[in-house]
Amino acid sequence: MNIFLAVLVVGGFSIVLFIFLRKLMSPQKIVLLRNLIKSSNYKLAIKTAKEILGKEPNNVEAHYFLGESYYNEGKFELALIEYKAADKVGIHDKHINEFELREKLAELYSKFDNLEESLKEYILLQKKYPNDFVISVKIGELFERKNMREQAISNYMKALQQNPNYVPALVNVGILLYESKRYVEASKALETAIKFEPSNYKAHLYMGLIRKNENNYKSAIKHFEISVRDKDYKIRSLMEKGSLLMIMNKFDEAVIELERALKNSDNDKSTLTLNIRFFLANCYEQTRNITEAIAQWEKIYSVKPDFKNVGEKLASYQELRMDDKMKDFLTATNDEFLDICKKIVITLGANVTEFTMLSNEGFEFYTLEGGDDKFRNVRKRPKLFYIFRKSTPVEETILRKIHETMRQKEIIKAVVITASGFTKPALAFVQERPIELIDKAGLQNILKEINI
Repeated sequence: MNIFLAVLVVGGFSIVLFIFLRKLMSPQKIVLLRNLIKSSNYKLAIKTAKEILGKEPNNVEAHYFLGESYYNEGKFELALIEYKAADKVGIHDKHINEFELREKLAELYSKFDNLEESLKEYILLQKKYPNDFVISVKIGELFERKNMREQAISNYMKALQQNPNYVPALVNVGILLYESKRYVEASKALETAIKFEPSNYKAHLYMGLIRKNENNYKSAIKHFEISVRDKDYKIRSLMEKGSLLMIMNKFDEAVIELERALKNSDNDKSTLTLNIRFFLANCYEQTRNITEAIAQWEKIYSVKPDFKNVGEKLASYQELRMDDKMKDFLTATNDEFLDICKKIVITLGANVTEFTMLSNEGFEFYTLEGGDDKFRNVRKRPKLFYIFRKSTPVEETILRKIHETMRQKEIIKAVVITASGFTKPALAFVQERPIELIDKAGLQNILKEINI
């Protein structure tokens, strides 16, 4: 009996001693674990943490530091599992920074698109740390990703109440205000951001867009010339600058910028690239480089057939593939185009006395009817000729201006020739008026009689 009691006492003492030593060793292991992480020895830290958890599955510090090790190794899914385990067990230890844990949880939830859980973590932090403006910005960014614009703006504004000069909040709220068409407020926020951070290229990009919306093209271009320095905004900045130069009729300069944008683009199917090609084609068309314009429209059409009016453009220039004379008419330089137009006028029985270039797409000719010497003594009547090579139909407004010119110059007849066609209102306008209309088909017949 005494022997049994002795064995029992010794056994009990051994168990207590084992538990005591285990508890004693655990803190030492945790200290080692912390030091391994501080020295960036993450692989050994992972091994040590797993050893601790093998013996103590609910050791909150081991879960937390294992999560830290995985995080620093870039193994974010495993890190999230361990951070969640630490949070589930409960944080009651001075060695664990609750702010950092919840911030990491929020970050990783966001990384894996679990926006609701990420929001919950940030809102918990916001309640505990109401004066931390960075948290308000993070919440704003999450609301932005959820397409909840007003809630995002509200949180950015809250951050700016705490720190009016915090550039990330100024830029983010400025962009959202721009997208909400609140341009004055957006401009104020972005200008403040640029004041405190002159090299904030994103702010310059959106300031350029605001100035573009205000038709202040020179100021817009200056901002785009700054934002183009950042690789993330380079292509968009080049496209925007090119499109403005196009609007300003500086087509050659626009082509340079747009070709640079296209060269830097690596996604032929993106809307950005399609827009670059569209603007570039327009510039080529305006400078009569029709072959290059068609090449751009065809590339757009192969990706997205219904993109803007690309289908119509290709249809309008279809004759280039089958009619060499029409191709020459459409693609000729301005001097060559003038010579072709004079030949057209002569073919139609008139002599040119004066001409005016209306644009790179058309000429106005003051002519006299009849060129044959046998009618030398016959009084020749004046006639106006207008010849256009633009791809869009001639509108009623143009014919009204022509009719007014006829009235002012006291000219009875006019002929309008176009490489496209005429709108219905234009056709209706010339009824019972002495203006002859010749569309693309008629022009093609005339060109057959001319030596180009």
